[in-house]
Amino acid sequence: MTGSERFGRNMVYLQATAVGLGYVGSVLLVDMVYVHKHITDSGLSFGYAFVLVEGGVIAALLALSLVIKFVRHRRDLRWERMRPVIVEKVSAHLAGVDTLAELKALGRRYPRELEEAMAELLLRVQGTARGRLSELAAALGLVERWKRQYGSHLASKRREAISRLGILEGKLATDTLVLALSDPNDEVKLEASRALIVTSGEAELRAVFRTALRDSLLVRAVLTESLRPFAMRLCVAAVPEALESEDPRTVRIALEVVRAWGKAMPLARLAPLIEHADAGVRAAALAVVMQLVNPRECERQILRRLEDESEAVRAAAAEIAGKLRLPSAIPGLRKVLEEAGAEATVAAAYALAHIGEEGCGILERQVLNARDASAYAALEALESARMAAGAR
Repeated sequence: MTGSERFGRNMVYLQATAVGLGYVGSVLLVDMVYVHKHITDSGLSFGYAFVLVEGGVIAALLALSLVIKFVRHRRDLRWERMRPVIVEKVSAHLAGVDTLAELKALGRRYPRELEEAMAELLLRVQGTARGRLSELAAALGLVERWKRQYGSHLASKRREAISRLGILEGKLATDTLVLALSDPNDEVKLEASRALIVTSGEAELRAVFRTALRDSLLVRAVLTESLRPFAMRLCVAAVPEALESEDPRTVRIALEVVRAWGKAMPLARLAPLIEHADAGVRAAALAVVMQLVNPRECERQILRRLEDESEAVRAAAAEIAGKLRLPSAIPGLRKVLEEAGAEATVAAAYALAHIGEEGCGILERQVLNARDASAYAALEALESARMAAGAR
């Protein structure tokens, strides 16, 4: 459990305790101040006090509900009345009529309605009209208002502000959107990221990519998919910059994002990463070898990783050697099959089956001569290879 989750749970406990103590205190106060003067029996007086407090709470909640419904009804009526007026004035402004003064007057009298109408129109229009509408929003002070709203302590308010700033055309809110990439709330970060991706500027894309590298798995999964169409552009600067980081976690996550894109990528510095000091980086680098324009350029590094001290790295190297059908990897794969742990053994068995007849011959001898896990892995790989050959 993280510190923020623990804090949130403790706050729930404190609130529940405070409500309980407040309720009991109210009953005791009503009992002492009023009921006990009329009923001498302490148990009976406490019961009557409890009933009075309960009735008061129910009446207060009912009154509050009625007030809220009345306010919402009035607000909805005002919105239905003012929306056509505001839309008409905005449309006239976009058509070339100067209605800015009238819109400012409406904004002073009906600020909420003007804000809602402008946000709705920004979502509906495209092209040059959206650019002019964004300039109008700035002239009416709505952009600055939404920027100030982002400073709220409530995540819902910050998200609403970012969603509205994100539909503006141009660079009117880029500074606040970039700032929101560091927001403590994941939904706010994702809202800002989507808005920045739409602009497709190099600086904005790099900022979103860095957010994907440093944030939670949920944020990274969503942003990885959103950034997929811009993978080649990110490989020009953002990805190489991440791969040159001194932080192994950053390098490993960058490689995982590249692998998730599933595209052929011009990664010039991948071979040195296969020799990286961190085992996680080595395994992640091997996993993206097949996405290189010429995967066989890493053949020497792959062969060396078959003797790696890390089980995960040996398994990754064996898998890539099988996909590339490297005859030079057969001795190393045979050694992995006979000596490695379960994960690498299975990967080596399937790799040998992919390489061809020589690899299958090794597997057959392993099935006949061994009685351990490697024999089972060899038999499974052979059966898989034969089924694939039969299907063809």
